[in-house]
Amino acid sequence: MSILVTGGTGYIGSHTVVELHKIGKDVVIVDNLSNSKLCVLDRIEKITGKRPAFRKVDLLDMEGVRGVFREFPEIDSVIHFAGLKAVGESVSKPLEYYHNNVTGTLMLCDSMRRHGVKTIVFSSSATVYGEKHTAPFNEEMEVGGTTNPYGTTKLYIEQILRDLCAPDSEW
Repeated sequence: MSILVTGGTGYIGSHTVVELHKIGKDVVIVDNLSNSKLCVLDRIEKITGKRPAFRKVDLLDMEGVRGVFREFPEIDSVIHFAGLKAVGESVSKPLEYYHNNVTGTLMLCDSMRRHGVKTIVFSSSATVYGEKHTAPFNEEMEVGGTTNPYGTTKLYIEQILRDLCAPDSEW
């Protein structure tokens, strides 16, 4: 069994891959390298002694994402870090953020469903809590009232994932 890590060459993604390797997990990374560099794979290998499988694929490339699941049928779960992440930029480029983050997640989930993979960990953001709460946050707090498109994309994706799980308890 393998874990697909989207955005796995980014800062949080690469640290997660290192920890997964330390506990003996096989990892496949999908990343478009828009916020990271390929040399991260060398660093992961230097730290862990194991180089993860890597495919340069954008989640907006449906055939590319489906191809990863076909190539690696042992993928049984996903940790989803991929997405545009700059709050300020999201204000000036809202359509790009909605398209990349929300549409990319929809394409990922569709590919997962087609290949029978129903386990996903989504990297959300404290921005989903808006301004009505202050740290420390917890998952029992009400979400909403986001103040920027980045945070709203994370909120929408959380709702999409809840809706995906509602009719199918295997998700």
